[in-house]
Amino acid sequence: MKKLILLFLFPFFLSAQGEYFELNAGVSILDNGYWDYGPGVSALIGKRFGSDESNFIVDMQIGLALPSILTAKIGVGGYLDREKKLAIIVGVRPWPLHYYAQVNLKEGVKGQWIISSEVGSELIFDDSTDYGLSLESLFIINFGYRWNIGKK
Repeated sequence: MKKLILLFLFPFFLSAQGEYFELNAGVSILDNGYWDYGPGVSALIGKRFGSDESNFIVDMQIGLALPSILTAKIGVGGYLDREKKLAIIVGVRPWPLHYYAQVNLKEGVKGQWIISSEVGSELIFDDSTDYGLSLESLFIINFGYRWNIGKK
């Protein structure tokens, strides 16, 4: 777990297009013997990496969350509209283990709204090989807001 945290913190020392602070709230569908719902929240810091010649971007985040305590995400994607920072990103959340697709909506003066849909690894892998890595979560839907804190 320490190596994973260091891996995610290393890029935060590199320059990037956009640094941000993000707050999210969501609902998870759980499989704990029967289908149930659970709330979740997170506060993350992140960076977006890209080049001026391409619409390709890498987006990385790390932060605090409930119920998982720590969480992180790394994804790749592209701008649909570079000027408005409208983008689609797909990636992985290593803890709790989920695969996600995210839409970054039009950026305003202070930041932008984020919508994310996630599939838990428990749904994809056999329970005997993946017990607990997704915290029994099958699906998550998140809504969040991202405030710019660095240079654009």
